[in-house]
Amino acid sequence: MAEILRYGAYVPRPRAPLGEIQSFYGRPGRPRSKALATPSLDEDTLTMAYEAAGAALAGGQTPGTLITISQAPPFGLRKLSATLARTLGIEDVVPVDLGGHPGSLLDGFALAQAIVGAGGEPVLVVASDHLVAYEERVCDLLSAGGATAYLIGAGGGFARLGASARASREVYDIWRLGTEPEARYRLEVLFETYAAVTGEALAALGGLTERPVGDYAAVCPSQPHPQTLRGLGKAGVGAEQLEHTSFVAQIGNLGAASVGLALALGLDRAGAGDHLVAVGYGGGEAIAQEISVTATPPSAGAADQLAGEAIDLSTYYRWTRGRQAEPH
Repeated sequence: MAEILRYGAYVPRPRAPLGEIQSFYGRPGRPRSKALATPSLDEDTLTMAYEAAGAALAGGQTPGTLITISQAPPFGLRKLSATLARTLGIEDVVPVDLGGHPGSLLDGFALAQAIVGAGGEPVLVVASDHLVAYEERVCDLLSAGGATAYLIGAGGGFARLGASARASREVYDIWRLGTEPEARYRLEVLFETYAAVTGEALAALGGLTERPVGDYAAVCPSQPHPQTLRGLGKAGVGAEQLEHTSFVAQIGNLGAASVGLALALGLDRAGAGDHLVAVGYGGGEAIAQEISVTATPPSAGAADQLAGEAIDLSTYYRWTRGRQAEPH
Protein backbone atom coordinates (compact mmCIF):
# COMPACT_ATOMS: atom_id res chain seq x y z
CA MET A 1 0.00 0.00 0.00
CA ALA A 2 1.31 3.46 -0.90
CA GLU A 3 0.00 6.78 0.35
CA ILE A 4 0.57 10.44 -0.40
CA LEU A 5 2.21 11.98 2.68
CA ARG A 6 2.66 15.54 1.43
CA TYR A 7 2.59 17.47 -1.84
CA GLY A 8 3.64 20.83 -3.24
CA ALA A 9 3.09 22.92 -6.35
CA TYR A 10 4.89 25.86 -7.91
CA VAL A 11 3.62 28.06 -10.75
CA PRO A 12 5.78 31.08 -11.71
CA ARG A 13 3.99 34.41 -11.34
CA PRO A 14 4.77 36.11 -14.70
CA ARG A 15 1.93 35.83 -17.24
CA ALA A 16 2.67 36.33 -20.93
CA PRO A 17 -0.08 37.97 -23.03
CA LEU A 18 -1.14 35.20 -25.43
CA GLY A 19 -3.66 37.47 -27.16
CA GLU A 20 -0.90 39.94 -28.04
CA ILE A 21 1.31 37.11 -29.31
CA GLN A 22 -1.49 35.95 -31.61
CA SER A 23 -2.06 39.49 -32.90
CA PHE A 24 1.66 39.97 -33.52
CA TYR A 25 1.73 36.90 -35.77
CA GLY A 26 -1.59 37.64 -37.43
CA ARG A 27 -3.31 34.61 -35.93
CA PRO A 28 -7.09 35.24 -35.89
CA GLY A 29 -9.52 33.96 -33.27
CA ARG A 30 -9.70 34.27 -29.53
CA PRO A 31 -6.71 33.07 -27.47
CA ARG A 32 -6.99 29.48 -26.27
CA SER A 33 -5.61 30.57 -22.89
CA LYS A 34 -5.94 33.87 -21.06
CA ALA A 35 -2.20 33.99 -20.46
CA LEU A 36 0.88 31.77 -20.19
CA ALA A 37 2.64 31.07 -16.89
CA THR A 38 6.19 31.98 -17.89
CA PRO A 39 9.34 31.32 -15.84
CA SER A 40 11.45 34.44 -15.49
CA LEU A 41 15.10 34.66 -16.56
CA ASP A 42 16.37 33.28 -13.26
CA GLU A 43 13.96 30.31 -13.30
CA ASP A 44 14.11 26.96 -15.07
CA THR A 45 12.92 23.41 -14.48
CA LEU A 46 15.49 22.92 -11.71
CA THR A 47 14.54 26.01 -9.72
CA MET A 48 10.82 25.29 -10.13
CA ALA A 49 11.37 21.67 -9.05
CA TYR A 50 13.22 22.97 -5.98
CA GLU A 51 10.27 25.15 -4.96
CA ALA A 52 7.69 22.38 -5.34
CA ALA A 53 9.91 19.75 -3.69
CA GLY A 54 10.69 22.02 -0.75
CA ALA A 55 6.98 22.43 -0.07
CA ALA A 56 6.43 18.66 -0.25
CA LEU A 57 9.29 17.98 2.17
CA ALA A 58 8.40 20.68 4.71
CA GLY A 59 7.74 18.94 8.02
CA GLY A 60 7.73 15.55 6.35
CA GLN A 61 9.91 12.48 6.18
CA THR A 62 13.22 12.32 4.34
CA PRO A 63 12.91 10.30 1.13
CA GLY A 64 15.13 7.39 0.19
CA THR A 65 14.52 7.86 -3.55
CA LEU A 66 14.05 11.01 -5.63
CA ILE A 67 12.38 10.66 -9.04
CA THR A 68 12.29 13.62 -11.43
CA ILE A 69 10.34 14.02 -14.68
CA SER A 70 10.88 16.79 -17.24
CA GLN A 71 10.67 17.26 -20.99
CA ALA A 72 13.00 20.25 -20.71
CA PRO A 73 15.84 19.62 -18.24
CA PRO A 74 18.11 22.69 -17.94
CA PHE A 75 21.19 20.74 -19.04
CA GLY A 76 22.13 17.60 -20.95
CA LEU A 77 24.31 14.66 -19.97
CA ARG A 78 23.51 15.28 -16.32
CA LYS A 79 20.85 13.95 -13.95
CA LEU A 80 18.24 16.50 -12.92
CA SER A 81 17.38 14.29 -9.93
CA ALA A 82 20.95 14.26 -8.60
CA THR A 83 21.34 18.03 -8.92
CA LEU A 84 17.96 18.60 -7.26
CA ALA A 85 18.93 16.26 -4.42
CA ARG A 86 22.07 18.28 -3.75
CA THR A 87 20.20 21.58 -3.75
CA LEU A 88 17.65 20.12 -1.32
CA GLY A 89 20.40 18.81 0.96
CA ILE A 90 19.28 15.16 0.66
CA GLU A 91 22.29 13.72 -1.14
CA ASP A 92 21.89 10.22 0.37
CA VAL A 93 18.81 9.51 -1.78
CA VAL A 94 18.84 7.33 -4.88
CA PRO A 95 18.32 9.81 -7.78
CA VAL A 96 16.27 8.61 -10.76
CA ASP A 97 15.39 10.52 -13.94
CA LEU A 98 12.35 9.37 -15.93
CA GLY A 99 11.93 10.11 -19.63
CA GLY A 100 10.07 13.25 -20.57
CA HIS A 101 6.50 12.07 -21.07
CA PRO A 102 3.68 14.47 -20.10
CA GLY A 103 2.00 11.74 -18.07
CA SER A 104 5.11 10.34 -16.42
CA LEU A 105 4.26 11.67 -12.97
CA LEU A 106 1.98 8.62 -12.81
CA ASP A 107 4.87 6.41 -13.96
CA GLY A 108 6.72 7.87 -10.99
CA PHE A 109 3.81 6.96 -8.75
CA ALA A 110 3.97 3.36 -10.02
CA LEU A 111 7.68 3.16 -9.20
CA ALA A 112 7.06 4.71 -5.79
CA GLN A 113 4.31 2.17 -5.08
CA ALA A 114 6.71 -0.66 -5.89
CA ILE A 115 9.52 0.78 -3.77
CA VAL A 116 7.52 1.52 -0.62
CA GLY A 117 5.49 -1.67 -1.08
CA ALA A 118 8.75 -3.61 -0.86
CA GLY A 119 9.61 -1.92 2.41
CA GLY A 120 11.62 1.00 1.04
CA GLU A 121 11.82 4.51 2.45
CA PRO A 122 9.48 7.23 1.16
CA VAL A 123 9.85 8.36 -2.46
CA LEU A 124 9.72 11.97 -3.65
CA VAL A 125 8.29 12.28 -7.17
CA VAL A 126 8.81 15.66 -8.86
CA ALA A 127 7.56 16.81 -12.28
CA SER A 128 8.86 20.13 -13.59
CA ASP A 129 8.51 21.45 -17.12
CA HIS A 130 8.72 24.38 -19.52
CA LEU A 131 8.67 23.13 -23.10
CA VAL A 132 9.40 26.37 -24.96
CA ALA A 133 7.77 27.06 -28.33
CA TYR A 134 9.04 29.86 -30.54
CA GLU A 135 7.44 32.25 -33.00
CA GLU A 136 3.79 31.50 -33.78
CA ARG A 137 3.93 27.94 -32.48
CA VAL A 138 3.38 29.14 -28.93
CA CYS A 139 -0.17 30.04 -30.01
CA ASP A 140 -0.89 26.32 -30.47
CA LEU A 141 1.36 24.62 -27.93
CA LEU A 142 0.46 27.14 -25.19
CA SER A 143 3.89 26.67 -23.66
CA ALA A 144 3.95 27.44 -19.93
CA GLY A 145 6.01 26.35 -16.93
CA GLY A 146 5.42 24.88 -13.49
CA ALA A 147 6.32 22.07 -11.10
CA THR A 148 4.67 19.68 -8.66
CA ALA A 149 6.05 17.25 -6.08
CA TYR A 150 4.56 14.31 -4.17
CA LEU A 151 6.06 12.46 -1.21
CA ILE A 152 4.89 8.83 -1.27
CA GLY A 153 5.21 6.47 1.71
CA ALA A 154 3.93 3.15 2.99
CA GLY A 155 1.53 4.66 5.54
CA GLY A 156 0.59 7.67 7.59
CA GLY A 157 -0.64 9.73 4.66
CA PHE A 158 -3.98 11.26 3.72
CA ALA A 159 -4.61 9.63 0.33
CA ARG A 160 -4.07 6.10 -0.93
CA LEU A 161 -2.76 5.32 -4.41
CA GLY A 162 -5.12 2.78 -5.91
CA ALA A 163 -5.37 0.83 -9.12
CA SER A 164 -4.14 2.20 -12.44
CA ALA A 165 -4.81 1.35 -16.07
CA ARG A 166 -3.24 2.27 -19.40
CA ALA A 167 -4.14 2.57 -23.05
CA SER A 168 -2.00 3.62 -26.01
CA ARG A 169 -1.76 4.15 -29.75
CA GLU A 170 1.30 4.68 -31.90
CA VAL A 171 0.76 8.24 -33.12
CA TYR A 172 2.71 11.45 -33.60
CA ASP A 173 0.79 14.34 -32.10
CA ILE A 174 3.47 16.38 -30.31
CA TRP A 175 7.09 15.27 -30.56
CA ARG A 176 10.65 16.48 -30.93
CA LEU A 177 13.43 14.97 -33.03
CA GLY A 178 16.93 14.61 -31.61
CA THR A 179 18.35 17.90 -30.49
CA GLU A 180 15.80 20.13 -32.23
CA PRO A 181 15.10 23.19 -30.08
CA GLU A 182 11.32 22.94 -30.14
CA ALA A 183 8.47 20.52 -30.54
CA ARG A 184 6.63 19.60 -33.71
CA TYR A 185 2.92 19.05 -33.49
CA ARG A 186 -0.28 17.95 -35.19
CA LEU A 187 -3.10 19.25 -33.04
CA GLU A 188 -5.83 17.38 -34.91
CA VAL A 189 -4.07 14.11 -34.03
CA LEU A 190 -3.68 15.23 -30.41
CA PHE A 191 -7.38 16.04 -30.04
CA GLU A 192 -8.55 12.77 -31.61
CA THR A 193 -6.09 10.50 -29.81
CA TYR A 194 -6.42 12.17 -26.41
CA ALA A 195 -10.20 11.58 -26.42
CA ALA A 196 -9.85 7.98 -27.58
CA VAL A 197 -7.08 6.70 -25.31
CA THR A 198 -8.11 8.55 -22.16
CA GLY A 199 -11.54 7.02 -22.63
CA GLU A 200 -10.00 3.56 -23.01
CA ALA A 201 -7.81 4.02 -19.91
CA LEU A 202 -10.73 5.24 -17.80
CA ALA A 203 -12.88 2.35 -18.99
CA ALA A 204 -10.10 -0.12 -18.13
CA LEU A 205 -9.74 1.45 -14.69
CA GLY A 206 -13.48 1.11 -14.18
CA GLY A 207 -13.17 -2.60 -14.91
CA LEU A 208 -10.59 -2.90 -12.12
CA THR A 209 -12.30 -0.74 -9.52
CA GLU A 210 -15.98 -1.25 -10.46
CA ARG A 211 -16.34 2.52 -10.02
CA PRO A 212 -18.00 4.44 -12.87
CA VAL A 213 -16.19 7.54 -14.09
CA GLY A 214 -19.08 9.73 -12.98
CA ASP A 215 -18.65 8.63 -9.34
CA TYR A 216 -15.31 10.38 -8.84
CA ALA A 217 -15.39 13.61 -6.84
CA ALA A 218 -12.89 15.12 -9.28
CA VAL A 219 -11.04 14.19 -12.45
CA CYS A 220 -7.47 15.53 -12.55
CA PRO A 221 -6.16 15.36 -16.12
CA SER A 222 -3.15 16.29 -18.17
CA GLN A 223 -4.33 19.26 -20.20
CA PRO A 224 -2.15 20.25 -23.15
CA HIS A 225 -4.96 22.27 -24.74
CA PRO A 226 -8.49 23.35 -23.71
CA GLN A 227 -10.00 21.34 -26.54
CA THR A 228 -8.59 18.09 -25.15
CA LEU A 229 -10.68 18.51 -22.00
CA ARG A 230 -13.83 18.45 -24.11
CA GLY A 231 -12.83 14.98 -25.25
CA LEU A 232 -13.16 13.70 -21.67
CA GLY A 233 -16.92 14.16 -21.95
CA LYS A 234 -17.00 11.19 -24.34
CA ALA A 235 -15.62 9.06 -21.50
CA GLY A 236 -18.41 10.13 -19.12
CA VAL A 237 -16.55 12.91 -17.32
CA GLY A 238 -18.92 15.66 -16.22
CA ALA A 239 -18.17 19.38 -16.26
CA GLU A 240 -18.53 19.52 -12.47
CA GLN A 241 -15.70 16.97 -12.11
CA LEU A 242 -13.35 19.36 -13.93
CA GLU A 243 -14.63 22.57 -12.42
CA HIS A 244 -11.80 22.97 -9.91
CA THR A 245 -9.04 20.97 -11.63
CA SER A 246 -8.85 22.54 -15.09
CA PHE A 247 -6.44 25.43 -15.64
CA VAL A 248 -5.04 25.28 -19.18
CA ALA A 249 -7.45 27.99 -20.34
CA GLN A 250 -6.06 30.25 -17.59
CA ILE A 251 -2.30 29.68 -17.59
CA GLY A 252 -1.40 27.37 -20.48
CA ASN A 253 0.17 23.94 -20.94
CA LEU A 254 2.53 22.87 -18.14
CA GLY A 255 3.71 19.72 -19.93
CA ALA A 256 4.86 17.03 -17.51
CA ALA A 257 3.74 19.14 -14.53
CA SER A 258 0.18 19.39 -15.85
CA VAL A 259 -1.37 16.27 -14.29
CA GLY A 260 0.43 17.02 -11.02
CA LEU A 261 -1.07 20.51 -10.75
CA ALA A 262 -4.52 19.16 -11.61
CA LEU A 263 -4.17 16.57 -8.85
CA ALA A 264 -2.97 19.21 -6.37
CA LEU A 265 -6.03 21.33 -7.19
CA GLY A 266 -8.25 18.28 -6.63
CA LEU A 267 -6.60 17.30 -3.35
CA ASP A 268 -6.77 20.88 -2.04
CA ARG A 269 -10.58 20.65 -2.15
CA ALA A 270 -10.97 16.98 -1.19
CA GLY A 271 -12.19 15.48 2.07
CA ALA A 272 -12.07 12.07 3.71
CA GLY A 273 -14.01 9.51 1.70
CA ASP A 274 -13.58 11.24 -1.66
CA HIS A 275 -12.20 9.37 -4.64
CA LEU A 276 -10.20 11.17 -7.34
CA VAL A 277 -8.82 9.96 -10.64
CA ALA A 278 -5.65 11.36 -12.19
CA VAL A 279 -5.31 11.03 -15.96
CA GLY A 280 -1.90 11.44 -17.54
CA TYR A 281 -1.54 11.73 -21.31
CA GLY A 282 1.33 12.11 -23.76
CA GLY A 283 2.56 10.66 -27.04
CA GLY A 284 -0.52 8.53 -27.61
CA GLU A 285 -0.48 6.93 -24.12
CA ALA A 286 -3.00 7.55 -21.35
CA ILE A 287 -2.65 6.49 -17.71
CA ALA A 288 -5.57 6.56 -15.28
CA GLN A 289 -4.84 6.30 -11.53
CA GLU A 290 -7.40 6.07 -8.74
CA ILE A 291 -6.64 7.99 -5.52
CA SER A 292 -8.73 7.48 -2.38
CA VAL A 293 -8.68 10.28 0.17
CA THR A 294 -8.60 8.95 3.74
CA ALA A 295 -8.14 12.23 5.66
CA THR A 296 -8.36 15.93 4.86
CA PRO A 297 -5.23 16.83 2.85
CA PRO A 298 -2.91 19.63 4.02
CA SER A 299 -3.67 22.19 1.30
CA ALA A 300 -0.84 23.16 -1.05
CA GLY A 301 -2.66 26.36 -2.01
CA ALA A 302 -2.47 25.45 -5.68
CA ALA A 303 -5.50 27.53 -6.71
CA ASP A 304 -3.89 30.65 -5.23
CA GLN A 305 -1.02 30.27 -7.71
CA LEU A 306 -3.22 30.43 -10.81
CA ALA A 307 -3.33 34.21 -10.64
CA GLY A 308 -0.13 36.03 -11.60
CA GLU A 309 1.40 39.27 -12.81
CA ALA A 310 1.23 40.38 -16.44
CA ILE A 311 4.40 40.93 -18.47
CA ASP A 312 4.58 42.65 -21.84
CA LEU A 313 5.32 41.05 -25.18
CA SER A 314 8.93 42.24 -25.39
CA THR A 315 9.73 40.87 -21.93
CA TYR A 316 8.25 37.50 -22.87
CA TYR A 317 10.45 37.18 -25.96
CA ARG A 318 13.54 38.38 -24.13
CA TRP A 319 13.01 35.64 -21.55
CA THR A 320 12.18 32.80 -23.94
CA ARG A 321 13.91 33.29 -27.28
CA GLY A 322 16.88 30.94 -27.55
CA ARG A 323 16.21 29.75 -24.02
CA GLN A 324 16.84 26.07 -24.74
CA ALA A 325 19.86 26.72 -26.96
CA GLU A 326 21.87 29.13 -24.84
CA PRO A 327 22.75 29.35 -21.12
CA HIS A 328 20.63 31.75 -19.11
